[in-house]
This record gives sequence, C-alpha cells and structure tokens, in this order.
Amino acid sequence: MFEKAKYTDGRQSPFYTFYYDKAVSADGRRTYRIITGVPKAKAPEKGYRAVYAVDGNAVIHHITDAQLEKLAENDPPVIVAIGYDADVLFDMPSRTYDFTPSKDGKPFKDELDPSRVGGGASQFIDFIERTVFPLSETKTHIDRDRRTLFGHSYGGLFVLSALSERPRLFSRYVSADPSLWWQEGAFFKKIMQTKDVSGISLLMMKGASAEGYLPAKGDIEKVRMRKKLYANAPKDAALDVVRKLSAEGMKTQYREYGYLSHGSLFPVSLDAALFADKE
Repeated sequence: MFEKAKYTDGRQSPFYTFYYDKAVSADGRRTYRIITGVPKAKAPEKGYRAVYAVDGNAVIHHITDAQLEKLAENDPPVIVAIGYDADVLFDMPSRTYDFTPSKDGKPFKDELDPSRVGGGASQFIDFIERTVFPLSETKTHIDRDRRTLFGHSYGGLFVLSALSERPRLFSRYVSADPSLWWQEGAFFKKIMQTKDVSGISLLMMKGASAEGYLPAKGDIEKVRMRKKLYANAPKDAALDVVRKLSAEGMKTQYREYGYLSHGSLFPVSLDAALFADKE
C-alpha cells in the first residue's frame, strides 16, 4: 500500500530513528513524502504521544539534533512530518490546495496567486486519517489519545480547518500565524461557530512583525494586494478565535512574538509544538 521512498540519505540521530515513505493523494495529483521519527527510548505503556506536522520538508529541515536530544529526555513524541516529494521546503501549489478550505464545496483560486488553486482541506484531513495515521502506526506504538496537529501560515489555517470539521481527531492543535483572511474572511466566521471542543487543547501563536507578511520592497502592487486581503479578517482574528473556543470549553493558550516575522515564526512555533504536550 505504501511505496518506500527511493532515497536513503535520511538523517541519523542517537535519539531517533527516521523512516521515509511515499503515498499518493486520492486524485493522483500529489505525491507525499512522509517522514516518521521514532524515539529510541522505550515507549510508554499506552504508546508514544505523536506530533503530526504539515509542511514536512521544512519541519525536518528545521528540527535540530539539540531538540531531538532534549525531547528524548522525557516523554519524547513520534514526529510525523507530512511533506511533498519535491526538493523544496515548501511546495506552494500543493500546500495551497491541501491546506485551504473549499468555497461552497468547490475549489477556490488563491487570492495571493491566482495561478494556485485551494479548497482541498477536507480531502487532506481524510488523507491524514486514512493513510498517515495507519502508516505511522506501522512504525511503532502511538497513543491515539495524545495526537497533536501542527501547521504554520496556510498550514495554521489547515489546523483550524481540521479543528472545525473533526475536533476529536486530535487531542491538541497548534496553529501558527493562520491565514484567517482566506476566502474573504469566510473561514474566520466559520471557525467562530465551532462547537464540541471541550477537553481539547489549542496553542495559537502569532508573529507580530507586520513587515514579515509583505513582499520585497518595491513591489507596490503586491503590498497593496496583501494589505487588502489581510483586512478581510479582524486585526486580532487569531486572538478572537482563542477567546471564542475558550468560551466553548477548549483549553487554549495564546502566544504573541512581537519580534518575529511571519517566516521566522516557523521554527519557533515548531519547537513549541514538539514540546507542547510534554509531561
């Protein structure tokens, strides 16, 4: 069912064993590189906790040996990095489709780049549940009651989309700088209606450096476009989501990093996700 990746030059660690696999999307258009890091420490009786992270190529790139060593000290997680079979950290066309909600059940052009199409988040949730979960569980014993989902930017939007559609699929959600302006702010309104979240955890992170969201200086038209899109959601949209879900009984945390740009938040938020459920 799962095709073994052709490359064998995966990273090695005294603390983790990494397994490389491939899987194909239901429509056959995207090939995923799924990297599963299993702690070498003995698994707890109920199994390891697990962190499922989208943008898996970037995740593996940013995880350091020092992090793996520190994780191994106590309650280490299985790390399941869900990326794409491409030699780039971020496969923009693929992640745009997979990470973003549809519009009335139909694909939706990316307002940042009309050459890209979004709207496949529901199918990607299916893929994680039906393909990635079973695949990761062939590697080791995972505690299904301690599964975390992590994503940043469009990935952060996907985390909230999964939360709104199937809140019990994970016990913890970690969303960093979610693109809540998507679909003219329609998804922001949807997530604010989410119910059945009591007992689940959400860690929301925000990079407050506005210049981190803007294109290179000189591209005035893109700057104007992005500012217009970001205005589709309230300035404090991420905090508003946290407050609303907290009122619904969800265990929430909100962290704002005023010194970090959008891009530089990625490794910081990844670190937080890896250690978020550490006991």
